[in-house]
Amino acid sequence: MSTPNSSVSTPNVLKRNLSVWDAVVMSAAFMGPAVSMYFNTGYAAGFAGAAMPISFAISLVIAIILAKTIGEFSKVAPSAGAFYVFASKGIGPRSGFLSGWLMFIGYSLLEPAEEALFGTTASSLLKSGLGIDIPWYVISLLAWAFVLMLSCIGAKQSMKMTMILFAGEVGVLLVLCCIVLAKGGHDGIHFEVFSPAMSPSGFSGIALGMIYGMLSFVGFESATTLAEEVKNPKRNVYYALIGSTLLVGCIYIFATFTVVNGFGLKNMDKLASDASPFVTMATQFGNTTLVTLIALAGLSSILAVTIGVNNAIARVIYVMGREKVLPSALGKLNARFHTPTNAIMFQSAVALVLLLLMGFAVGPSNTYGYLGAILTLGIIPVYMMASVGYVLYQKSQSNVRKHPFKNLILPIISSLLLLIPLSASFYPVPEFPYNILPFIVIVYAIIGIIVAKRLERDPERFKRVGEILGDAGSEVNA
Repeated sequence: MSTPNSSVSTPNVLKRNLSVWDAVVMSAAFMGPAVSMYFNTGYAAGFAGAAMPISFAISLVIAIILAKTIGEFSKVAPSAGAFYVFASKGIGPRSGFLSGWLMFIGYSLLEPAEEALFGTTASSLLKSGLGIDIPWYVISLLAWAFVLMLSCIGAKQSMKMTMILFAGEVGVLLVLCCIVLAKGGHDGIHFEVFSPAMSPSGFSGIALGMIYGMLSFVGFESATTLAEEVKNPKRNVYYALIGSTLLVGCIYIFATFTVVNGFGLKNMDKLASDASPFVTMATQFGNTTLVTLIALAGLSSILAVTIGVNNAIARVIYVMGREKVLPSALGKLNARFHTPTNAIMFQSAVALVLLLLMGFAVGPSNTYGYLGAILTLGIIPVYMMASVGYVLYQKSQSNVRKHPFKNLILPIISSLLLLIPLSASFYPVPEFPYNILPFIVIVYAIIGIIVAKRLERDPERFKRVGEILGDAGSEVNA
């Protein structure tokens, strides 16, 4: 009897039913403009002070260059495996595996982090607004189940929900920012926030602030994981990457400029310690209705990010299972919904364990802060390997000399800029527990290298890495 996941009845090929706009929305929603601004600005301000907009501006530059490089690479290798495939084609199978290994910690940690945040935020709002006391973990579990259901139904169905949530959160966020600036902020509008002198600890503070700047951009590349479901992926994935990064990046610059001026240049300590800075601004500059809308927009953003991240990491796991690098059962598709159900359930199970363990150990709010920093430090090397892999691939195709700026200079610039937040996490030595977070990532990477070497004992398994690239051609038109 055939089961829903039977490989006999179901070809392991994803349906191409998503438009370029679907891909733009997924990438933009995955970044989560509202949740990034609501919760990452406080962490960034704690390091960069009033110069926080600079941290986000530099992060935007890095993200734009990366989006262009990754977009060009997606024309060569459009696959649901994304960076796993990029590193494999450019550097080699071991780097491909390590990229997927690090990508897993980057993407998969974001889901429990967001679900913990959703639970504690919703619990607090229900208690303060309606007098209803529901534990955070109950709400978090409901969000987890909702995301699992949507992902199993299919990316197209979850995309519709994501689009609605994204439009609502962005609209409310922009309305609040316009009101704050129209009323002159806390004590006037100050453009010196774009001066490095406003950072209390100099450029090192701006560099550490970039950890949360880059965290806010994590997900810009998620359109690449839909490459086997997007129509005309060689064109549409590229446009989705550039478009979503520019759109959300402009929102970030505008919102960080607003929140610094809304609190006042001399009140960055209050911003850093405020659990809901945009709710605080809505209370000061708006009314009860605006406060409610801002709170709901925050919850909407968290949910949209969680939906996007589950879709993205499940499809990475699906490709690694399909190529037999992970158990082949993870590379099966559901006969009814044509989705990678096994991969989705595996990712959801990991997220559930981390959500409960971390949430009860350090609290839901700290779960977001700590996991957010770890996943950023884990995914930065993935971005760097993609850039280096792109250069090496173009060199192997003799395309570097034809287009040196696109195929050499830009990828190198992005890799060098990514070293800024990475090096700042080691020196000057941050306060506990941020001083130990980089070493957690290092230990995880070492384990990945050991696992890769063990897998290399079976050459055929590693030979399959990067071979299945959907229906994309193997030639590059650079």
